[in-house]
Amino acid sequence: MLAIVRAKWRVEGLRYIESQTPCIFYANHTSLYDIPAICTAVPHPLYFIAKREILKIPLFGWGMYAIGMIFVDRSNPERARISMEKAARAVEKGKSIITFPEGTRSKSGELQPFKKGTFHLAKIGSITLIPIAVSGTHGILPPGGKLQSGQEVLVRIGKPITSEEVNSLTVNELTKFAHERMRETLETDLVIKQSAIIFNQRETH
Repeated sequence: MLAIVRAKWRVEGLRYIESQTPCIFYANHTSLYDIPAICTAVPHPLYFIAKREILKIPLFGWGMYAIGMIFVDRSNPERARISMEKAARAVEKGKSIITFPEGTRSKSGELQPFKKGTFHLAKIGSITLIPIAVSGTHGILPPGGKLQSGQEVLVRIGKPITSEEVNSLTVNELTKFAHERMRETLETDLVIKQSAIIFNQRETH
């Protein structure tokens, strides 16, 4: 998908995930192109948490189920809680999860407030959280917009929120802390030459 639109892209911060799986990755969300960018940038299998209603979509929903994606039943609080506990056990067994805590794509491209579901899940299993800040995909395909080519995309992996930090905060505190960590990851100009990988070209030495 990235090649089709001639995206020039790179990833920074891979050093933060060298010994951090399984974990919960959480990302900002401005475009459908966030998903292929993240999945290509992160060198580990990733599993998405999706609402259970997606299972009803022919082929797409069935395919997600077949490859082990995690579905959450949001029809009532008790079922949602049980779904979250199952998701936490999946992480404990080795699945790294990627979530979009804004809940939907940002139409403006700006970071929106976070919903608490991701952080309830982290606390259930005392799971490390790692922010992934994606820039440039909004220019490829914004919500309701037209496809554009030749954009520059940066996938920046930020400093983890450790399991100890997760345990020390309430869900509300953790949600705010994770939002601030994401904002820092989006705005800080990280210089990580040793771990930066340029995917759109090969360097010769």
